[in-house]
Amino acid sequence: MNNTKSRTIKNSTICYFLIVILFSIFRILSSFGLFDFLGSWGKYFLNGFIQIGFLFSISVFVFSVLQKTKTKDTLIFYGYKKISKKAILYSFLIGIIVYVLNIFVASFFNLILQSLGYTFSSSSSMTSYPFWLLILNLIMTAVLPGICEETVHRGMLLKSFASLGAKKAIILSGLLFGLLHLNIEQFFYATLIGFLLGYITLLSENIIPAIIIHFMNNALNVFMSYSNFHGLGFGNIFGWIDYNLMHNPVIGFLFVFALIVLLVMALLSLLKKLFKETALKNITQLQQAVFNQIIRDTYLQEINRLKNGDFTNKIPQMMEFNEFDKMYQQTSLNIGNSGKIDNEIMQEESPLKINTYIKIILIFTFVLTIALTLYTFVAGLLI
Repeated sequence: MNNTKSRTIKNSTICYFLIVILFSIFRILSSFGLFDFLGSWGKYFLNGFIQIGFLFSISVFVFSVLQKTKTKDTLIFYGYKKISKKAILYSFLIGIIVYVLNIFVASFFNLILQSLGYTFSSSSSMTSYPFWLLILNLIMTAVLPGICEETVHRGMLLKSFASLGAKKAIILSGLLFGLLHLNIEQFFYATLIGFLLGYITLLSENIIPAIIIHFMNNALNVFMSYSNFHGLGFGNIFGWIDYNLMHNPVIGFLFVFALIVLLVMALLSLLKKLFKETALKNITQLQQAVFNQIIRDTYLQEINRLKNGDFTNKIPQMMEFNEFDKMYQQTSLNIGNSGKIDNEIMQEESPLKINTYIKIILIFTFVLTIALTLYTFVAGLLI
């Protein structure tokens, strides 16, 4: 397993396996109350430690060591690239749409779980919810997961397994994203969001939109809790929908159906705009840069020919494909469209091979996360 494609898959699998093991151990220990001595601040400390200490650090620094690349090259490979203001705006708008659609998706799957006899976990009631706590919850629940969880799943996993094909990479990273929550209540909608974020990351060739969308989904959820506690009224629309679904099911259903159709249409429109503002814009920029380089090289060749006293009207020599390909990749590297790892993968002609050892680790990762997720389902049935 010497080629870059196989090595990145191997290293990402090892890193993710390590993340799952450590994350599972902390969740199990926490369920037994071993961190209760930390008090009310314990959940914030543990969340920050898991997000930064496990998810981000292992997927970036440990992966870089195993891959024998610089941290900067790893981040570029994950899709940390410059992005325009328009693309940022489109990402925020998509995040809002995803949040609203996610409410309907989560409600649908919750009804299924409820019909099976599952009892949902009750959150502890707060006696106060000051503004500083809102900011803290936004940082711990929206900012950190948006960066760290996306770095792992839409960065390390998605990009490493892209060598197997886009569909396989999206499905694999999306499923593991849903399973890593280790909670049946979050698995279904988290997996669907994972599929969408994987598609958007490959569509835009940039991880920043996925980070923004993930942040917006979580941030709006936190803000709605704050709004409901203080009676700000932002959640009234969802209360109105619930009321009509219960008392006027026909009107409620028609409204929900029309709203979902409009949101999906808006989402598709924004995805097209995001593509034009990210991947398509980068391709155009790269083509222009390569074109300018060819013109420059041709001009210099002509100047040298004239300097050497050759005044014949010769047709400029055509560039060999290998030479053009090398120029294309180097220009892409220079303007930041690709990184060292991307170029190494593009240059490889050897077939992709995944040995049995890595397949076993990947299978065990799925088995462990599925078992822990199913455990939460069984626990909910027994309550």
